[in-house]
Amino acid sequence: MAVGNGMGIGIPMVNLGLGGGGGGGASFLLDDYPNTTGHSYSLRQLSSTVTNVVRVRRSSDNTEQDFTATEITDGTLATFCGAGEGFVAKWYDQSNSADVLNFTALQQPKIFVEDGIGGYEVALENGKPCMVFDGVDDSLQVLLGLPYSSIYYLFAVNTWVSAPAEGDGYMYGLRTPSPPFLSGDDLSNSISWDGSTGRMKGAGIPQLGVTDLTFPKIGTFPQSLYYARQAVGAIGSLGSTLKINTNQYPVFGATANGSAQINSIHLGESGGGSFNSNIKLQEFILYFADPGGSDATAIESNINTHYSIY
Repeated sequence: MAVGNGMGIGIPMVNLGLGGGGGGGASFLLDDYPNTTGHSYSLRQLSSTVTNVVRVRRSSDNTEQDFTATEITDGTLATFCGAGEGFVAKWYDQSNSADVLNFTALQQPKIFVEDGIGGYEVALENGKPCMVFDGVDDSLQVLLGLPYSSIYYLFAVNTWVSAPAEGDGYMYGLRTPSPPFLSGDDLSNSISWDGSTGRMKGAGIPQLGVTDLTFPKIGTFPQSLYYARQAVGAIGSLGSTLKINTNQYPVFGATANGSAQINSIHLGESGGGSFNSNIKLQEFILYFADPGGSDATAIESNINTHYSIY
């Protein structure tokens, strides 16, 4: 078990399913494996010191309110939203203060949705709360402060609702402050679905001739997905790994591209306001340091226990 040592921790492994707030054990993930330099977003409580995990705007009058993980499912959120939808205005960073958000109401993902029989309910995926990005213009983003890191470990839990028929749809990614991605679409350090080829991609840096790591869709989309990504070194490094685990297919891992420094997080789109994705997202954890193999395995097991991915 990792202890607080002033380092953010990360894991180049398979699946996660955080303890605390439901699943994986009596303790909380971030208590056991601190992420002091990174950023952690989830619809469940990851730390014993955390209270609110999300801020929701209701459609009836645009009032916003913060909610704990427990309040998402115990009826508190349902009472607040009433006979209308609820949208995620802010997803709180449970490690630090880099909350991802969207100030534009029409571009916020949903967390309280129509139930198909005339009512409304908390959006769920595999029995756990999720937020739903519409694939048109929904996104959550945040700019990160200095110093920027070029080493990271990324974990996310999500599934596709529908994928683009052709072209790319970005699930999430990390923007670099250096050329060629000072603005516009950031292909670097992103995971997307290419509807033209029917493959999921861990995008490389094309200018350096790095080949995309791909994962083909076979049949229907899995009920739940988890992606882990490690990028080590400066631009052009080949020390990174992408692994994809699902409840439908075996683990997939291979060498991917390197990383530029990271100055922002973008969820549900490319970072340039385009290539939006229609996904259900439940968790997004970004570590900037490596805790070691045994801790990596323990965190994988913990997250998988909660989300039942494989």
